[in-house]
Amino acid sequence: MLAALRPLAVPALAAFLLAQDPQPTPAPAGEPPAAEAEKPAAAPPVEQWDDRRAKDAVRTLTKVFKAKTSSMRDRSLALDELATAANKAFVKPLADIVANDKSVVIRRRAAELLGRQPAKEGNRAIVNLLDDGDVQAEPNVAADLVKSLSKCGYTAKNWETVGELFESEYAIERVPLQEAILELVIAHKEKQAIPVLLRNIDEPVPSDVHGQNNPPAAYWEARWKSWNSWRLQVKEALFAITGQRFSSAKEAKIWLDKNKLE
Repeated sequence: MLAALRPLAVPALAAFLLAQDPQPTPAPAGEPPAAEAEKPAAAPPVEQWDDRRAKDAVRTLTKVFKAKTSSMRDRSLALDELATAANKAFVKPLADIVANDKSVVIRRRAAELLGRQPAKEGNRAIVNLLDDGDVQAEPNVAADLVKSLSKCGYTAKNWETVGELFESEYAIERVPLQEAILELVIAHKEKQAIPVLLRNIDEPVPSDVHGQNNPPAAYWEARWKSWNSWRLQVKEALFAITGQRFSSAKEAKIWLDKNKLE
């Protein structure tokens, strides 16, 4: 059905893929829209713990995570004890949990808590984790790390690590990671992201459907579904950086050629 992907079939492909995704059910009268109703609660304020208190907490955390009889609930409760805590002593054990725990849920929680630690140590640990192939293989864990990096001393030199993740693979499972990267770009107005944004603003279609090196139809289907999830964020990211609204890469390139970004 999608094998040939002849040029005239592209609109039909888009229509077909849209038809596969169920449309959201309107909220009953008097109820807030789902997006509004499901807004996450604000994170509790962070308290800087003194070194002695932090050392004791690390000892307890390590004991729980090393115990062979430790359940997921035990590990989750141990992390909850650090929900509002910040100290450089927490960075290494939290990073170890992100890298090694068998539960994705626990790894994601540790990744979130890393973003609340002192920026100098926390930033370095998060970047190192994002460079880890095993971490990259869990898009939701990587997404939480990107969100934490955005709040933990993000600087332009971190973009090399983050930017590579956006286009490394197009699959619906990686959408949360791509969305987190776009959120970071918007928050920090990261100009280095412009090439990535320009490559992903337009609807993805093969330049030569009959070319020998053209990826298979499954690739284009996955890429289109991913693009359809975050395409508006790409435009918002370009707006955050340039202050201009663009509908296509061509339009954006014309403006960028005539205007120098500070």
